[in-house]
Amino acid sequence: MIIIDERKNKVINDLVEGVKTKTAIAKDAGISRQAIYDWLNDEDFRTELDRRLQQRKVFVEKVIDSKLEDAVSELLKLASTTENARVKAQVLEYIIDRGLGKPTSTHKIDTTSNNNKQVDKDILDAEFEEWEVDKDEE
Repeated sequence: MIIIDERKNKVINDLVEGVKTKTAIAKDAGISRQAIYDWLNDEDFRTELDRRLQQRKVFVEKVIDSKLEDAVSELLKLASTTENARVKAQVLEYIIDRGLGKPTSTHKIDTTSNNNKQVDKDILDAEFEEWEVDKDEE
């Protein structure tokens, strides 16, 4: 287990919180800003910071997951009760994009014909005869 002293612990907490600048964090901890950068290069400090950041991320994801059903219900309610057509369209588009994925590519269809291609009449006649035989057998 990694042992982190009180000042480093306070700096890690402030970094994880993500509100203060490194300058403000250093001032509150009574250290220089350069000390924070030096600590960020320290393997034990960096490991503990990463562990706590991951811990916070997992916690936040759990909180969001627990509220997801209510949020979707509110979005659907907003879409069905709003009189603003733009808001309704944006809400519905968001829900559809979340459920089906947002389209990211387009398909271009070339509608120009290529008159240089000649179709052999004998091949067409043979395919037509084959189609007629298949049709009669049904």
